[in-house]
Amino acid sequence: MVGIETDQVNVITNQSMSCDPSILAVLTEDLLIRVNERLADDDSALKAWRLVCKDFHRVDSLTRRTLRVLHVEFLFSLLQNYTNIHTLDLSVCPRVDDGTVSMLLVRGGDGGSLGWTRKLKSLNLSRATGLRFSGLEMMVRACGELEAIDVSYCCGFGDREAAAVSVGGGLREVRMDKCLEVSDVGLANVAVGCGRLEKLSLKWCMEISDLGIDLLCKKCKELRFLDVSYLKVTDKGMEFLGHLEGLSDLELRGLERITGAGLTAFLARNKNLTYLDLKHCRSIDDSGFLALAYYSRNLRQIGIEG
Repeated sequence: MVGIETDQVNVITNQSMSCDPSILAVLTEDLLIRVNERLADDDSALKAWRLVCKDFHRVDSLTRRTLRVLHVEFLFSLLQNYTNIHTLDLSVCPRVDDGTVSMLLVRGGDGGSLGWTRKLKSLNLSRATGLRFSGLEMMVRACGELEAIDVSYCCGFGDREAAAVSVGGGLREVRMDKCLEVSDVGLANVAVGCGRLEKLSLKWCMEISDLGIDLLCKKCKELRFLDVSYLKVTDKGMEFLGHLEGLSDLELRGLERITGAGLTAFLARNKNLTYLDLKHCRSIDDSGFLALAYYSRNLRQIGIEG
C-alpha cells in the first residue's frame, strides 16, 4: 500500500515548481498517466514524480487509488487533493474521532469537496479507538459505494458501533477482530443490514455465541470466508454453519466447545470447503478427523496444532 508523506504533499501553491512547456507539449496527459501507473509499485519514485511540477502532481492526484494517511491534521487537505481514491487507510491515525469525521464531512459539504466519498470502496479504521457509533455511521452513510470496512482492534466498539456498520447495505467485507463488546445483538444488526456479505471476520469477539451465528447463517447466504475464532461457538453453532453451503474458508481457532460431532455435522452439509483452521480446538476427537477425510474432498489446506 502506497503511503503519503504528509510533509511532502501540502497543497502546492502557485509559486511552486513548473515544467518546461515544450516537454509537456510532447507528453500528453494520457502518456503522463501511463508513466505514473508504471511507478505504482515504487514508493520513492512516486514521491519524486509528484514533486517535479504541478502537472505531475495533478496526474498523481487523478490516478491515485490508495491513500494511507499518517497524520490526521493533514486529512482534510489530502482528501481534497485525492478525490478518486478507492481505498482509504486510517489505521495509523488513532486520533480520528467523531469530531474529526463530522468536521471532515461538514467542511466538504460547505464549499469543499466530498468527491472522495463517492468512489471509496474500502475503508480501514482499525485501531481508531476514538471513533464511536455516531461518527462511524456518518462515515458509512457518506460513502455510498463502500464494499469493505475494517474496524478491528477497536476494543471499545460494541453493539451500537456494529449497528452503525450495518448502515452499509452494499458491504461485501467486514472485519471486526477484537471488538470485545460486540455481542449477538451487534452481529444480528450486521447480518440483517449487510445481507450481501462475502467475507466476515469476528476473531476475538468473545461475547458472540450460537445465537448470533444462527441469524448470520440465515441472513448472509453469500458468505465465502468466515473467521469465528475464540467465540462462544458450540456444536449447535457448527450445525448452523453447515447451512452456508458456499463457504470455502473457515477459521475455527480456539473453539474449545466444539467436538467431533459438531465438526461432522458441519462437514456433512458443506462440500465447498478449501481451507479450515482448527488450531487449539482441543475437544475434537478422531470422529471429527474421520469426517474431515470422508466429506472434505475439495480441502486444500488445514491448520491443526495445540
